[in-house]
Amino acid sequence: MNRLSVGFLWHMHQPYYKDPLTGTYSLPWVRLHGIKSYYDMAKILGDFPEIKVTINLVPSLLLQILDYQKDTARDRFLDTTLKPAGDLDIDERQFILRYFFMANWDAIIKPLPRYYALLQDRGMHPNEETLERALKQFKIQDYLDLQVLFNLAWFGFKAVEEFEVLGELRAKGRDYTEQDKATVIQCQQVILKRLISVYKNLEATGQLELTASPFYHPILPLLMDTDIARRSMSWATLPERFSAPEDARAQVVKALDFHGQVFGKKPRGMWPSEGSVCPELIPILSGAGVQWIATDEEILTHSVMLSSRGEDLYRPYRVEHEGSSVQIVFRDKELSNLLSFTYGEMDPTSAAEDLVHRLTHIQEMTVGQKEPRLVTIILDGENPWENYQDNGRPFLMELYRRLSQAPSLKTVKIGDHLMEHPPRSVITQLYSGSWINHDFDIWIGAHEENLAWEYLGRTQKILRSALTEEQIPAERRQEAFEALYAAEGSDWFWWYGDDFTSDHDEEFDRLFRAHLMHAFKALGREVPEFLHRSILHLHPAKHIREPVNFITPSLEGRLTSYFEWQGAGYYDTTLQATRYHAERLVTTIYYGFDLTHWYLRIDPSPRCTPDQKERLTLQVNLFSTPTRETLRVHPAKGPRVGSLAEYRITIPCGPQGPLRFEVERSEDGIAFHSIFGSDQIAFVNFLELAIPFEKVGWKPHHQFNFILEVLEQDKVIETYPLNGYIPFTVPDKDFELRMWSV
Repeated sequence: MNRLSVGFLWHMHQPYYKDPLTGTYSLPWVRLHGIKSYYDMAKILGDFPEIKVTINLVPSLLLQILDYQKDTARDRFLDTTLKPAGDLDIDERQFILRYFFMANWDAIIKPLPRYYALLQDRGMHPNEETLERALKQFKIQDYLDLQVLFNLAWFGFKAVEEFEVLGELRAKGRDYTEQDKATVIQCQQVILKRLISVYKNLEATGQLELTASPFYHPILPLLMDTDIARRSMSWATLPERFSAPEDARAQVVKALDFHGQVFGKKPRGMWPSEGSVCPELIPILSGAGVQWIATDEEILTHSVMLSSRGEDLYRPYRVEHEGSSVQIVFRDKELSNLLSFTYGEMDPTSAAEDLVHRLTHIQEMTVGQKEPRLVTIILDGENPWENYQDNGRPFLMELYRRLSQAPSLKTVKIGDHLMEHPPRSVITQLYSGSWINHDFDIWIGAHEENLAWEYLGRTQKILRSALTEEQIPAERRQEAFEALYAAEGSDWFWWYGDDFTSDHDEEFDRLFRAHLMHAFKALGREVPEFLHRSILHLHPAKHIREPVNFITPSLEGRLTSYFEWQGAGYYDTTLQATRYHAERLVTTIYYGFDLTHWYLRIDPSPRCTPDQKERLTLQVNLFSTPTRETLRVHPAKGPRVGSLAEYRITIPCGPQGPLRFEVERSEDGIAFHSIFGSDQIAFVNFLELAIPFEKVGWKPHHQFNFILEVLEQDKVIETYPLNGYIPFTVPDKDFELRMWSV
């Protein structure tokens, strides 16, 4: 009987979360997936010695795992976990309440009753009010339990099997101790330290083939030339052309070299990031020593004239371009997507039975064909299992058991199959596209995506000469190149645009720009202003409470009455998605109005020291169609404690012409000299100011939006809101009546 070869390729990847400016990790997913699916998917093979698979490890993921193995990787989630619950400050408690439920609620949180109860106590849809209530209600033990449960819940089934204490702690369920927490983190560290050697040992036994992707997971065709996107997206609006084929080559070569350093030999195969291919890529891959690649079946259907799916899909090809060639296989899209998106909702036994039945049907359909057939099933090897029972254990156990016993099926390493059965068919016109809709729409064409490509292009143009200057030390030039390569990763572009969104869009945007900034810093160059500007579309920020009635506060820089800002609008900056650190410089922005003035109050963070205040500038950008106005509040340098010596506020494009006033300290306190009068700005505990509608020409019903920026030496270091704006409308005399009606 001709047995059908089944080649699984499990793709392991996470974005490069390391912040180049701080050296810390913004998000914990490498650490947490490391103790879960990265460990499970390798260790489960030990239970089924007949099963052979291919696992693709992205080098930038390996780089991060190695960092955690050496105990040199730090992330805010880990630091907040390690801190004794009784010592947590309000920022850290709020951070835990907001982010320590980031897991699949059904598959990860609900199986732990105490964890799910804490989620319900916190609120299923947190906002300012629910978080404020939770802060008051949660006790030290609640935070300690949450620190433990968040980390405990992420362990995969193999970790729980091997570490008896993890099962005991899951059974304990609540009332954890600081020692329990230390035990959980110790188990994490042990698994992470084992992880790479587990893969290395499985490859040595012949059960596993390891492959790689380009180093930082870039979309290689777009990196070579963004105009290549037009081949599959003739309708798209593309950015200013970006072309860096030398970077594409470097990403491939670096990946193969690094993989060889880690595992002792270079990989034969490569999964191009997101299965993205084009003809011009073939000489680069072949020249670097890549023997085979894989992509999606829709690339095949657009590259050749198929006689039948069963006849043409389940065999390898040789793809040629300009005298170079590599072997190529095409994944079965239907089977791969069933694993990714459907089987997790089914009974595990029924799902495994269905997949084996489908494979058996393919085998029966191809009986009698001269060329041995290969079905390739390629998908993400980590994220889908969060939708499966017990992180996929029942399904994988049943699937591997059935495949081990199936007389007509055998699992193979893809590279081995290609060596035994070299391709007989040739592709000379490879289609340009990816595994998603056989185009590049996810990463280019939308406004944000195009702007990101333009940021990348502008950065390279500015630095091009500096990157080759011999007087700059080689290590600094290499550091700058590395920063550019990291910014070329596909993940930043994945989250731009309207295709996908997450709770961390702002952080992905910040990290992308941080890598570009780091390239300038590595070369000792000034970071251009455009890199301080978010790429994300501006929209009304979350966590805003709009004004509900008129206010007329007395502007003294301190709270003189509980009611004077009652009814104002406010934005709580502590609730915005931040870079996961506690260096926030502003905590709250209040704004409101009466019929004659717009009032603004800015509360500094307790962490903002008097010395910091002396160095900082507060800039309020107000904009509406078609005007944009800027208020800049600049404290003069000088030995001051508690209040600031001088402010200069300028509205350079107001309808009345440039407006400016200065505030100077007098012996009796603060004296004001401005066209606004002497009582319209103050700073003691917080900043208060008033802008007369008449002076700036603002009429009732005029709509404005504003953003607060904190600058140091004219460089933006904080923005509130991080990605959005605070809207307001100049009121008329009936404002309160309308609000009362609402």
